[in-house]
Amino acid sequence: MKVFETQLPGVGRRYQVSFPAGGTFSIVIHNDGSRQVFWRDDPDSDSEELFTTTERDAQKLAEIFEGAFFESVSDDLDNALSEARVKWVAIPDESSVVGQTIGEVGIRTQTGISILAIERGDQTIANPLPDTQLQADDILVVVGEDDAHQALDTLLSQP
Repeated sequence: MKVFETQLPGVGRRYQVSFPAGGTFSIVIHNDGSRQVFWRDDPDSDSEELFTTTERDAQKLAEIFEGAFFESVSDDLDNALSEARVKWVAIPDESSVVGQTIGEVGIRTQTGISILAIERGDQTIANPLPDTQLQADDILVVVGEDDAHQALDTLLSQP
């Protein structure tokens, strides 16, 4: 499989994936965040548009391919986590949160993010307590909605 990336001035970026068995899968990511997906059976044929999707729905598709997509199976909880995303976020060395505890920083209060675990080297701290100290290069396993993830990114990037 070969992947090619092309800048499309004024439009966005195109990614083409060529498969050894034949066929080309193309995704155009427009500057506005929308995505168009195309398929071409052979190099001499025109590409056929399969669908257009939003950035949010593209994230869901990527999570399915990655094996990380989760939907609850209980009828009363059908869409409880449909807006939530689990992500792995590294704490930069220069972040203002380094050396503080989760409680001191107030991550959940400030961002709406819940920390599920912290990966620190070869160690995993599951369900960290508020008195767990944050260290540079910790990997936070967090869950929250898109706006909460953005708030966390902002918080962690402050020196």
